[in-house]
Amino acid sequence: MKTPLVRSCLLAAGVLIMTAGIVLVTKSNLGTSPISSLGYVLTLAFPAVSYGTFMFAWNSALLLGQVAILRRRFKAIALLQIPLSVLFSIGIDGFNQALSFVAPATYPASLATLALGIVVLAFGVACTVVANIVMNCGEAFVCAITSRTGWNFGHTKVGFDLGCVVLAVIASVALVGGVAGVREGTVIAAAATGFIVNAFIKLMGGVRPALGEAKERENESPLPHGAEYDRAD
Repeated sequence: MKTPLVRSCLLAAGVLIMTAGIVLVTKSNLGTSPISSLGYVLTLAFPAVSYGTFMFAWNSALLLGQVAILRRRFKAIALLQIPLSVLFSIGIDGFNQALSFVAPATYPASLATLALGIVVLAFGVACTVVANIVMNCGEAFVCAITSRTGWNFGHTKVGFDLGCVVLAVIASVALVGGVAGVREGTVIAAAATGFIVNAFIKLMGGVRPALGEAKERENESPLPHGAEYDRAD
């Protein structure tokens, strides 16, 4: 028997865990994750507006982008990204307050905070993948592009992440007067998160029967279009 409630709870938990990871990565002071880099820079430029609010605006823009790309092929179920984005924004602001005490004073401490944040972020992403209800706006935007163009998901995802970073750098230089929010931690997060996500998904394989999902074929990918997080072939 399928258990939509369990899957929904897993999805919600995954989103909140993701936001905790993003906040930890940000508080490492070594940069933030690519998808959240623009929102973070805008928060630095306009501190009166919360990090979560800017992330909701960014996710909304990505959802509108999906509508523009897919047009009639856009499915109504994708609108579930809206409440998901609201929860994401609440999580960002909530954990930003709850983890306000995290302030690494040395570079090794910053690296440790970054590593913890990446692991937490990856676990959250894995939960949302296993829940298999709806993707977050960033992943869904990439899928919309690959659906229309036939491009490889992995390559397109890398291009999307790079685009987010470029936008963040441009906004940072224009609004803050220098590069902020994009550092070595951004690169490390982009490179390492996918590998850890795949590891968690394999470890969480036992969760699928409890969710009422059929056992997947051995080589079947958990992502759309046969994409793996850690490869772009």
